[in-house]
Amino acid sequence: MPKKKKRPITKVPAQNSVADLLVGHRPTGQLALQDEALFRAFQSNLLSLISHELRTPLTGVLNALNALEASDEAGPREDAGPLSQSELILMAKRNAQRLQQALVTVLDLAAIESGTFHAHLREVELSRLVRKRIELDRPWLKDCGIASTIHSAADVPVLADPQKLSRAIDLILEVISGRAESRPGVSIEVLPSRLAFSFTLKPEADASWVAAWSQALAGFEGGVMAPGSAFAGVLQSETGFLTRSEEGLGSELQLIHQIMRLHRGKLAQTRSRNRITLTLEFPELSSEEALRAVLSSRAYEVTNELGSVALALVNVPDGLVAVEFCDAIKRNLFRATDAVYPVPQRRQVALVLDDCKVGDAPRVMKRIEKAIGMMLDSGVAHCPSDGLDPAKLLDIANRRLSGSSAGDSG
Repeated sequence: MPKKKKRPITKVPAQNSVADLLVGHRPTGQLALQDEALFRAFQSNLLSLISHELRTPLTGVLNALNALEASDEAGPREDAGPLSQSELILMAKRNAQRLQQALVTVLDLAAIESGTFHAHLREVELSRLVRKRIELDRPWLKDCGIASTIHSAADVPVLADPQKLSRAIDLILEVISGRAESRPGVSIEVLPSRLAFSFTLKPEADASWVAAWSQALAGFEGGVMAPGSAFAGVLQSETGFLTRSEEGLGSELQLIHQIMRLHRGKLAQTRSRNRITLTLEFPELSSEEALRAVLSSRAYEVTNELGSVALALVNVPDGLVAVEFCDAIKRNLFRATDAVYPVPQRRQVALVLDDCKVGDAPRVMKRIEKAIGMMLDSGVAHCPSDGLDPAKLLDIANRRLSGSSAGDSG
């Protein structure tokens, strides 16, 4: 009987850094003794922090439900308990909301760590989304004693993922709620390509705010292993995080930074004494930067879902107003997920066609030409066959558009 071949043993160097040996937060090799202790403390405190943030509100929910059950059994007597049924229900609701916020935050952090944190970008009416979100959050803000007012222009279109942007709004309100003075509360202003939240910081919250902002910024710019990253909070002692005055995992601002990165925008802060304004800034909708963001979003979906997308660049015909030409094309698109973006720097219109195979794009362009009654100069790039990089797709579509225009002029 032939002897089985032994698998070769791969020796791991004894002195590796934590950064080299961690995938997420799991060691992949042998750690130096001092790093081993650091990693174990990191792991233990992370579990303790998450356990505390999940267990505390869950205990509150269970206590409220137990009290409700006891009051129901006791009947409508004054000595049934110190709290009314409506107060117990409100207590359970508040704790359930805290529990949900903590769970969603943990899932978001896991998605960031695994590289699957993604946004599906499309044109969104910002004023409508903000009003809807604040209306949903208003009862919770009222419970926190925070008033809110919205100042908005009539129509403010931006490039956004409605779900992710709603999450960013919730996170901002969550960060503000424990640190803002109840009066004047939070002022929300919707402007072209910007969404601003202004509030007055409580004097006693100044130090924690400065620490939270700098920690989130360091983590966003330096990554998970940065000394001040969003995960640095789990390296503090158990006594440290149990005596905090703020709720949550301490990663809310970090998550907002990550969400705005997906939007090719940013989270900015301006401060005048105790008056703070947090601003979500978006790229101009009529810009190549916005178009690159859309293509990047679609390319991610193609990579992970084996779909396809086409980019068609079209020259605006002489004598036509770009906005009117763009609207004419919009009216003749086939799918609701297809989109049109003006590119005024080049006097072009860009069509982003979802689930569009290589042979489909020319047929779509022919149908649009027939509908608007004129021939169009266009260049098409296809993802994934022409690549996944937005800059490359734009370059290919532009070269093909130039070839089409040269052929027509010839």
